[in-house]
Amino acid sequence: KVDEPKKGLFSRIKNVFKTPDDGLTTRQRLSKMGLSCLLSYGFVSNMSYAVCISIAWFAFSKKTGLSPLAPGQWKPFLAVYAGFYLFNNIVRPLRVAVSVGLSKYFDSAVAFIQKKTNVSRSVAIGITVFLSNICGTFAAMGLGISLASLGSGVPIFPPKALV
Repeated sequence: KVDEPKKGLFSRIKNVFKTPDDGLTTRQRLSKMGLSCLLSYGFVSNMSYAVCISIAWFAFSKKTGLSPLAPGQWKPFLAVYAGFYLFNNIVRPLRVAVSVGLSKYFDSAVAFIQKKTNVSRSVAIGITVFLSNICGTFAAMGLGISLASLGSGVPIFPPKALV
């Protein structure tokens, strides 16, 4: 084995955020790592965007005193959200790293569902995707937006205009 030069802390941190130049998309790279990694990336990505939309909702509502659902407020809200969306894309390597760490739990969840319900692996995967990536995402967004509304003091749904 050839002695490799020791890398400093900064160099190792930089390598975590470096995207390999293999011509693959993030999804393709995760697919190569295995199905559980791909499933966990979907979950981590959805949770990350749920947090971003919740923070954007809070920031917008706190600044304007209005809900993004109020008439004429959706476009200005999307401008606020765009900043968080951009940040979320910058931290994609971190989301990938978290996904790799969580993938073993997705393996366990699929195996648990398969064992308890006596269904095929593909059905157990479908149930896992539905529960984590669909139900989990809606629950996280609902909770996050509710907390943003509570924290900003602005109701989610604007009151009806008086006629």
